[in-house]
Amino acid sequence: MSRFTRSILVELPLTTTANGSTLNFSDVPQLRGKFVQGIEAYTSTQVSKSQTQRTVIGSGSQSAFLVNLVTDSETTFENIPYFTLISSNNGGLIREFNNLKININKSNIYISFNTGLTTAQSALFTFYYTDKPI
Repeated sequence: MSRFTRSILVELPLTTTANGSTLNFSDVPQLRGKFVQGIEAYTSTQVSKSQTQRTVIGSGSQSAFLVNLVTDSETTFENIPYFTLISSNNGGLIREFNNLKININKSNIYISFNTGLTTAQSALFTFYYTDKPI
């Protein structure tokens, strides 16, 4: 049986690019009550435009973010470098979790250092999930 049975591409528009800013994910109804098994991130090298036609952050900006994933109200995975979530940077590795129930609209990215970011860009993620724990 495949570990990943469903996936959804999630866009996080950069509404600010100020150092020290936190940007929360919007609600993703498809992830409510689901079990996240993996996550992957992208730069414009892998995907040039998001589904809303915003430019995906460039490879020179991949070290600008830290990702925080929240379950219920607890930050379970804190300050994960965006760089490490990009599969092509890590031999094709997709970061896997064990039945993680993410509270997506409390999860966020933190801009640690603005390296060429603009508010016309988006961070882009794929969440791999299942309906039931595996």
